[in-house]
Amino acid sequence: MTVESIEVQQRAPQPVVSVRATVPVAELTGAQGESLMALWDHLRRHDVRPAGPPFVRYHTFTGTETDLETGIPVAGAVVGEGRVAAGELPGGSAAVTWHFGSHDSLAKAYGRLETWLGENGREPDGAAWEVYHWIDPTRRPDPATWPDPSAWRTELVQPLR
Repeated sequence: MTVESIEVQQRAPQPVVSVRATVPVAELTGAQGESLMALWDHLRRHDVRPAGPPFVRYHTFTGTETDLETGIPVAGAVVGEGRVAAGELPGGSAAVTWHFGSHDSLAKAYGRLETWLGENGREPDGAAWEVYHWIDPTRRPDPATWPDPSAWRTELVQPLR
């Protein structure tokens, strides 16, 4: 799959642990970092191994605030605790594309998805999510250890009706 392409995939439901919150857009990076740390601590306390890289799902996004869910896939059932909830990313048909590099231009990948939906007569089925393949969920979240943004690989997944 190239960075410009859209692929339709059939995905299995994926158990996750996540933190959901409504935050001002200006505080987005800090909120995601705090959530990743809470998730990492939760998985360690409960001796649960991640089943993949972390994701962020924007349930709503306005110019001033966003309802976002930051999560980590897990291999099986896990309990929630406090602000960490056990849940599931939906299975079924999804349009998938990639963005390589800094998130300054991530909107272009969302634009590709939106254009593809219109051109193919498809409808979204819920909020899309971003999978951060450049973050190792088995290690304590530390932005100082992450690669330069030019090396980031972000997968965008849009469930389809």
